[in-house]
Amino acid sequence: MYAAYDDLAPELRQRITGLRVLHKYDSSRKGTRIAKLKPEEAQEVSDVSHPLVRTHPETGRKALYLNPNRMEAVLGIRRADSDALLDTLTRHAIQEKYQYRHRWRQGDVLIWDNRCTMHKANADYPDGARRLMHRIIVEGTVPV
Repeated sequence: MYAAYDDLAPELRQRITGLRVLHKYDSSRKGTRIAKLKPEEAQEVSDVSHPLVRTHPETGRKALYLNPNRMEAVLGIRRADSDALLDTLTRHAIQEKYQYRHRWRQGDVLIWDNRCTMHKANADYPDGARRLMHRIIVEGTVPV
């Protein structure tokens, strides 16, 4: 998301600086199916706001922070304008030039930094293989 941010027109970078987005588990804007939560689980999942642009604490670089399945609305602007802005930024960020697609082989391990990466599992594993994923969070790296 560094490159996606860097490639935005300067006017758009300036426009989105300081904007925050409400993220919801079951956003009305979600584009793909999500796992349904049990009622007691849903009560534990709070809505939260995140900045549209985050500065990485290690590198100091700015990156877009987008989650098409969780972004509900940009705070402080009209819903129609919010939807248009989020749609524009998402279309921009998912261009092929910003993507890395891994061709899985047995034994592969992938590591990425969620603070500057937007990721999605595509069920395109070879020979009908199933994904086994272990999530590890390094202390001090949880996004704000």
